[in-house]
Amino acid sequence: MRTQVTLLLICMISSGALSLQCYPPIYNDTVYRYQGTECTNSCARTTTSVDIYIIGGAAGLALISEDDIMFCGSPEQCVNSSMNIGMVKIANNTQCCRTALCNNKALPAMPQQPTNGKRCYSCNDNDCSRQLRCEGAEDRCITATVTQGVNVMTLKGCTTKNNCNITLLNSHGLIITDVECCEGNLCNDAENFMLSFLLMFVPLLSTVLFY
Repeated sequence: MRTQVTLLLICMISSGALSLQCYPPIYNDTVYRYQGTECTNSCARTTTSVDIYIIGGAAGLALISEDDIMFCGSPEQCVNSSMNIGMVKIANNTQCCRTALCNNKALPAMPQQPTNGKRCYSCNDNDCSRQLRCEGAEDRCITATVTQGVNVMTLKGCTTKNNCNITLLNSHGLIITDVECCEGNLCNDAENFMLSFLLMFVPLLSTVLFY
């Protein structure tokens, strides 16, 4: 009898998990109303902020973009992440919850994090020997290849561990491959750009990397 009760409880819990309703809602043409998306793990919401700095001489220009996204969250997505390559900083402030339609509150952009003592190489124009101070939870140095059409460039900087699992990202005409992360200071050895960063500036802003 105990075994039967235990199995019944497991089935009830599993059934509830499979029917978790999350935003964004899906419009149901049959009953003419909105219903939540069905998620298996949790509901999630993230605010992705993209800071891009164009430096010209002594003057600087900062362009900031924010994107608020609601989605079904898996355990590996329910953490904050950031990547800093010097000219570009991408930060994801993410929150997950496990009750129906609980991801209905907008999150603020992740605030500026203090430097943590780690340093990585980043690229500026044709020089990849610049040293970058990592911030917050950025505990890895990253190197990746970014391709747009026939143009190819090397991306270097600081990142959090959860951005190191990307094997291929293809979005908005940008293909990001050959992602490599390492843990030691300045472990992503300096090498030259294959293309000036500014040729990819506009699509990089619209892509919002890794999300």
